[in-house]
Amino acid sequence: MKRIIILVLTLTSILGLSACGSTGDTSKKETAISTEDSSIKKDKKMNQMKEDLEEKEIDDDYFKMTFDVRNDPDEVRKIILELNGNISGKSKEPLYYEVSKGRIVESSLDNTSINDMAKVLKSLDYSDKEILEFAQWYYNNNK
Repeated sequence: MKRIIILVLTLTSILGLSACGSTGDTSKKETAISTEDSSIKKDKKMNQMKEDLEEKEIDDDYFKMTFDVRNDPDEVRKIILELNGNISGKSKEPLYYEVSKGRIVESSLDNTSINDMAKVLKSLDYSDKEILEFAQWYYNNNK
């Protein structure tokens, strides 16, 4: 009787340990595949966004948006928006913006206008988060 109980306990322990080991390997593989899939999806989304912006022929006719990316870690910290006048076509004074918590915000030190930025983003049909994500992706892929 004692042998049967010890045998059952031993078999249960072996099966339990082998099941734990196989689950761990599977989740690592699934995580790697999931990470690859999300990376591929992000690249596809960003390439579509790049094509969309190119189709809209975004150039210096209306505005110029410059992203200041700081290293370590690579992230967009500041944005300069230069609008062109409707009649003259000449550049107006640059507007400065900062990035806070993944959002474009008015600069605390320089000439700024969140309404002008909102109009530009609306004309592009993208949110500030999407533009920041695109700028970061573009920077990382074109260093």
